[in-house]
Amino acid sequence: MFTLIGLCWYGVWNKEETKPINVQTVCTVTYLPLSNNGYLLTSSRDEQAVRPLASPPRSAVVGGREVCFPRDPQGGGTWIAAAGRTAVCLLNGASEPHVSRPPYRHSRGLVPLHCFTFATIDQFLAQSDFGGIEPFTLVVAEPNRLVVLRWNGQDAAVGEADPRRAHLWSSVTLYTPSTRAKRTQWFEGWLRNHPVRSVANIRHFRRPSGDGDPANDLRMNRLSSDSGSQLHTVSLTSVRSESGQTDLFYEDLMASTFTHHAVANCCESV
Repeated sequence: MFTLIGLCWYGVWNKEETKPINVQTVCTVTYLPLSNNGYLLTSSRDEQAVRPLASPPRSAVVGGREVCFPRDPQGGGTWIAAAGRTAVCLLNGASEPHVSRPPYRHSRGLVPLHCFTFATIDQFLAQSDFGGIEPFTLVVAEPNRLVVLRWNGQDAAVGEADPRRAHLWSSVTLYTPSTRAKRTQWFEGWLRNHPVRSVANIRHFRRPSGDGDPANDLRMNRLSSDSGSQLHTVSLTSVRSESGQTDLFYEDLMASTFTHHAVANCCESV
């Protein structure tokens, strides 16, 4: 069973609080298969404008492995992490919208890091206890394997998606079924017109795409119904794993910065 002991030392737990601060997670994820059983996993993080900017990707030792991830300074966790040829990405909510009822046992932002404390994804799925954690969807990409875990607050549903096909997921907490279906149609149309699957091409698709409705475009901007503050896309992160090499590309849209990190080389920027 998972405990926080193995993760506290590098600061993902706020010791001055009586409970963990929840991490807002990425809200749109795309997966593209590449040659040699590789993949390109891209996430956009939609967040309140008043929330502090995330720290750029760095590496930390988790479960004996160098894991590269951007860090949420308020919650201390992350929404995407990569180590070796494995990438893990988190979205808010499971299959249906839910009502948030804090306090929770710990932040969802710790779950991607928790994956790397196990030798395999199957051990993680079999041995983890998600009780007391707010609902989430976890996408795990490995060579020739794509796992989707949905936790609805009571039950965990695990599925194997086809790693040879492209996929798009949108957070159920932000987008209605009709909007999610429309976003999938945009993605399918882009795939037909862009046979070259590169980091540059998928990131270009993720930035301007939509139908002119900023509340639901892939780079979204809307007023939050919960807090009344502005909610918008604050960053884009891509993990490309191909031919034995994994790289992470991070763009902070608020700070207008872009960095490239070689995951196997402790995330040195270029």
